Amino acid sequence: MEDGSHSGGSDSGGSDLIDSDRSYSDRTHRDCSYRDGGRSSFSGSSSDDDSFDRRSARRRYDYSHRPNSYLEDDRISDLPDLILVQILSFLPLTDAIATARLSKRWRFLWKMVPNLAFSPYDHCSKMRPSALVSFIDKVLLLRERSSINKFSVQLDYRREFRSAVDVWLHVATGKNVEEIYLDLERDRGAPYTLPKNLYTNSSLVKLTLRDCNMNPNAVFSWPSLRILSISYDDELNDNSIASILSGCPVLESLELRKCVDVSRLNTMSASLKKLTIRSCDMMQISAPKVESLSILGFTETTMSLDLPSLLHATLNFELRIVKKGSKDSYQKSGRLMTYLLETLNGVEELKIGTWCIQVLSVLEMQNLTCPTTTFKRLILNTSFTRWDLPGMANLLRNSVSLETLVLNMTRASGGRGEILLRKKDGFKKLNQFYNELDGKKYWNSQEGALVNSLQGLKIVKIIDDNLYNTNDWYSECLLGLLQVILKNARMLEKVVICTNKIENHGSLRLNSMEVAQTLLSFPKASPSAVILYYKS
Repeated sequence: MEDGSHSGGSDSGGSDLIDSDRSYSDRTHRDCSYRDGGRSSFSGSSSDDDSFDRRSARRRYDYSHRPNSYLEDDRISDLPDLILVQILSFLPLTDAIATARLSKRWRFLWKMVPNLAFSPYDHCSKMRPSALVSFIDKVLLLRERSSINKFSVQLDYRREFRSAVDVWLHVATGKNVEEIYLDLERDRGAPYTLPKNLYTNSSLVKLTLRDCNMNPNAVFSWPSLRILSISYDDELNDNSIASILSGCPVLESLELRKCVDVSRLNTMSASLKKLTIRSCDMMQISAPKVESLSILGFTETTMSLDLPSLLHATLNFELRIVKKGSKDSYQKSGRLMTYLLETLNGVEELKIGTWCIQVLSVLEMQNLTCPTTTFKRLILNTSFTRWDLPGMANLLRNSVSLETLVLNMTRASGGRGEILLRKKDGFKKLNQFYNELDGKKYWNSQEGALVNSLQGLKIVKIIDDNLYNTNDWYSECLLGLLQVILKNARMLEKVVICTNKIENHGSLRLNSMEVAQTLLSFPKASPSAVILYYKS
């Protein structure tokens, strides 16, 4: 089968492993190439490097030439099949197949592995799509009598692969597969459309579809499905998503990613508890039993939410605006964030990302406060730059029931949130304020306004795996915030700091002991508060 778009890939690897299983007597004449990380793949031709061939020959197991003591000490091979198959299930499939060369005891064990995961990256070099298709065909043929619990395929899809993918899904569903992961990314051409037999299935528990289309007019019946994730479906619309939900009576988790024609999601499902919307222009969501909502990626529209049972919410998205930097863009962004905070006021936990925090910064500098909230747990995914601080203060000041605060430091958004605030938009005083902002002095100036919201705070956790900012401003700002918290949080139980390579950055080049001493020198409103410092 022709496939010229991946000329740098490999046509062998997994297929040769299968061929070696068919001709077991010739296995000792094959070469075993060891790549980085300890994984292995096999080639049917002799190695061009004689020294490498000698090294690989020494690494092979050939029990026929071993003394009896070696065989007696092979306790792993004496384990029951069930345990050995369980061990193999933790290996990449190509490595599990490679164990067939160890001895006759291992020859057929790989065929009993119930989880099949195929990827072009499980080999020495990226396997060409046509070779991967052939490899999957051979694996399914050789283990036709074995059951399948999980079937996963990642493939650069081409139209000529359609019939092969149809057969794979037919085989998997015929063996009562419980989990299917299908990632059929394409550079060109029409996407893969799911076959009719997949729309009605009683064994599926988890289904993940990426770059696959469903027939929008199909009748869906997935009575056991609990987790459904759909990405890049060009055909999915409001009616088809409603049909899917009606055919999934026990669905608990739904994720929609870049499904551009889905604008409304209305469901009375009593089982649906978790909803994730990523880069969809969702205008209306009504789900009375949903307890967890995540809005991620990009969106171009405002939205209406009706989620009376919501307990956990994540807002880590950016409102895509055609004309950035205009006063209208600030107003639209501000209105959306104000609406979301008002609507989500009853949730116990809120996670909020950098772009949303910086929108609150704009509101703060325009003397527009965010709504008073009753979150008990607040997680800020923040780049902790000058553009974040006013938004963080705005949110903290109005979180009157806060018990747990988590600061998850992330890298700057790389041209997302900050660009919105840096545009020359007529807010000259605003831009000047950000450029001159002193982090430590800023938190000191906010201390009086934060006193009430810090009274019930019990736990503070700072996760900082990427100390990307090497200047003293960053470290002084972080210590300034901690100083205000320690001084005013009367019910504080502990401050946990998890960081990485802290000694190499700014004024936090101190070792862990010096950092701990600095924090312990701050006055504490809670005498029982402890500071735990972890260096990962």
